[in-house]
Amino acid sequence: MASATSSSAMIPPGSPIQAPAEKPGAPPINILPSKLSQVYSYVHPVLLLTLCAVRFEKLVADPVQELLRDLPWLALLQISYVMLCLPPAGSTQATETVSDGEEKKKAAQRSPSSPSMTLRPGKPGYRRKHQSGKLDLAGALAKIMPAFLSLAISSLIATPILAVLLVLFGAPLTTHNPETVLCAAHMALLSATALVYAHGVDGHIWKEVWGIARPVDAVWGSALGTGLGAWFGAIPIPLDWDRPWQAFPITILVGAYVGHALGSLVSRAPLLYGKRIQFAPVGTEEAEKKTN
Repeated sequence: MASATSSSAMIPPGSPIQAPAEKPGAPPINILPSKLSQVYSYVHPVLLLTLCAVRFEKLVADPVQELLRDLPWLALLQISYVMLCLPPAGSTQATETVSDGEEKKKAAQRSPSSPSMTLRPGKPGYRRKHQSGKLDLAGALAKIMPAFLSLAISSLIATPILAVLLVLFGAPLTTHNPETVLCAAHMALLSATALVYAHGVDGHIWKEVWGIARPVDAVWGSALGTGLGAWFGAIPIPLDWDRPWQAFPITILVGAYVGHALGSLVSRAPLLYGKRIQFAPVGTEEAEKKTN
């Protein structure tokens, strides 16, 4: 009889039943610690705004042709940014920093007389340089492939999703279809390239992205800034100012570029970095209404 007793009977009465632990959210993404990465992370938003400002007059004159011409330049800038400034999916700045420190300690402890190293006569350090060259090439390939994959995924998946969202938010459905698709393509490269590069296709993280529950960092801040900037950029379109730059999708696109740049910079401020947007639960709101 004792062996047939269920495990639930062993739980003492009144003890709380533990719910299954939820998967912890991924920490915020840090810019890589190298000097080049830190400098370019501030230069990149300036380059994007410069591209937008320099091509603005041609964008007003012929939106479709100009959006097509600017798309390769935007793709090049985004690939450069993710490769220089961000860790690829599956790695974090912390683990890279620890591994680099361990390698430096091991290299400092080694000596030319160590049996683990084989040096050629007359060519000191040849084997070490040769090995470091292989590591550098492997590190470059480990960044190039995720960068182009993130660019492809952003173009093929995020572009149609954003095009549908633009239509749902008021973009014309039967006209201006090339403008809608190209505007969505620019917004996809601005918002999704870094997200895919840094987080891959982890469903738990993408639930946080769509639920606006990610901790604030440069990657999430630039994506959120792109969406908010495009939303605010649509405000001048229905106003009766009769300006040529009010035509769809010029102000939306400019707002997306400005929002991306501001989001990537503001999100790195100490007061915002790592914080999450907190929404008040329904029970709390009802309790406040009853007390009032």
